[in-house]
Amino acid sequence: MSNLSIHSITKTFNHGQVTANDNISTQFSPGVITALTGHNGAGKTTLLNQIMGITKPDKGSVTFAGHSFIQEPSVARSMISMMPQLHAPLTGVTLRQSIEAVSRIRGHFDGDRKSELDKVLNALKIMDWANTTGEKLSGGLQRLTSFAMTVVAPAPILLFDEPTNDVDPVRRKLIWQYLGQLAESGHIVIVVTHNLLEVDQYADRYLLLDHGHLIKDESTNLASSNRLSENVLTLTTKRPLSVDDFPKSIKVKQDSALEYEIILTHSQIIPAINWLQQRIDLSEIVTYNLAPNSLDVMYGGLTDGDK
Repeated sequence: MSNLSIHSITKTFNHGQVTANDNISTQFSPGVITALTGHNGAGKTTLLNQIMGITKPDKGSVTFAGHSFIQEPSVARSMISMMPQLHAPLTGVTLRQSIEAVSRIRGHFDGDRKSELDKVLNALKIMDWANTTGEKLSGGLQRLTSFAMTVVAPAPILLFDEPTNDVDPVRRKLIWQYLGQLAESGHIVIVVTHNLLEVDQYADRYLLLDHGHLIKDESTNLASSNRLSENVLTLTTKRPLSVDDFPKSIKVKQDSALEYEIILTHSQIIPAINWLQQRIDLSEIVTYNLAPNSLDVMYGGLTDGDK
């Protein structure tokens, strides 16, 4: 099985004034779900479009199985299935017909087509809407239809741009389970998402983009073990606290006038709990929670939280 290799990809817009991707190099392997995260405008969708061959980079290469996707965009599109952010235009076409049309285009014969179609509809639990036309579907069902159109006859490389947006919690889980099955069967799976909880739960690896730069590329298992070395105490107080009110040598982030995040190492937990108990006895604490560090907190730290 071949890796998808990206080398020194750079893409600018507005005559070089806006850099969407800045010298990005990485690889994507079969069997791995990679989450692509970052703030709005970080360059995630631009990177997918360059992999797909829709957008040509200013410099760099995208290669797979001996092919250059930049020089051979038609080959790229034959080897990639992509689910974009926008809903597919489904007016007047039923959910089943939409998925079946893609299956036909990808060369499935009658028997295989029906079997594959039923498999996807049942896996996503959307069979009840199979004969409903697109304009009558909810936003979540339209999103699920787009997802099904992408995976019904899966290409070696699968790209998804925020696939779980508008989807209910039950079917979000079903989407990720289906992605896991595709990865296990040898597909390259790349998912753009802002849902860091889902990344923690389901992805094998994540890339973090910040203003066009790739600033983090890590296994989620390794990230979890690193994050467990830190803990977060969140507080809501009755009055604003000053720096002098907190124990020395701890990192405090003020989210609002009365809300605080305190980052603690393991050795700082007991002193922090003792301090917390004192503040509770003084009736200064409204709510509190102590938990291991999360990908969401780490993300804010890496991107300064405001980008």
